[in-house]
Amino acid sequence: GEYAFGYCTSLTSITIPNSVTSIGEYAFGYCTSLTSITIPNSVTSIGQYAFYCCTKLTSITIPNSVTSIGENAFEICTGLTSITIPNSVTSIGGSAFKDCSGLTSITIPNSVTSIGYNAFWKCSGLKEVHISDVAAWCGIDFGFGYANPLYYAKNLYLNGELVTELVIPDGVKEIKNYTFYGCSGLTSVVIPNSVTSIGEHAFFYCPGLTSIEIPNSVTSIGNYAFENCIGLASIVIPNSV
Repeated sequence: GEYAFGYCTSLTSITIPNSVTSIGEYAFGYCTSLTSITIPNSVTSIGQYAFYCCTKLTSITIPNSVTSIGENAFEICTGLTSITIPNSVTSIGGSAFKDCSGLTSITIPNSVTSIGYNAFWKCSGLKEVHISDVAAWCGIDFGFGYANPLYYAKNLYLNGELVTELVIPDGVKEIKNYTFYGCSGLTSVVIPNSVTSIGEHAFFYCPGLTSIEIPNSVTSIGNYAFENCIGLASIVIPNSV
């Protein structure tokens, strides 16, 4: 429940039994000595601020049973270096990993459909964002720009390979707000005829892009979609826009 072990500053490790289905708000908040924790497959939700300020927590395994990670759940877990979100998770709350300055890589599964505002704000150590499906990535509803880990990581990896020449698969209808925000590793983008709209800040600060051709299917381009794409020398915009 809420605050169950909150402020237990001497607690170093804990094993949660299989009977537990949820971890409440601030359940382990300010457990500043906690270095390891086992979350069983019975847990379906991690509440707001659940591990807030667990600064010595270096790794955590989130089981496939978890469907949601609450707001600020791992905020100021500065010892975390990498984390894999399981395929069961559909939403990551606002500020969920805020100020996890030690985080260097993150894997976002195809199941995630929303990432809340400031989810990765101040994650200044991020270098890699890993995905396995570009279409699924294009379908994520991002909150404010810091929701997208690419803002800091800059580099997007598809099935372990760094994406420089991006091909958005046919069938994708929308490139949503902030989708490739800050992805400075991109050098080219192919947008299929299935895309009808490009959202706000979709390619904000992609300085490696030199040219882009927008297909005739696109009817709207959001504010700041290509802002700070300082390498962009040519762009083809159809009459449909």
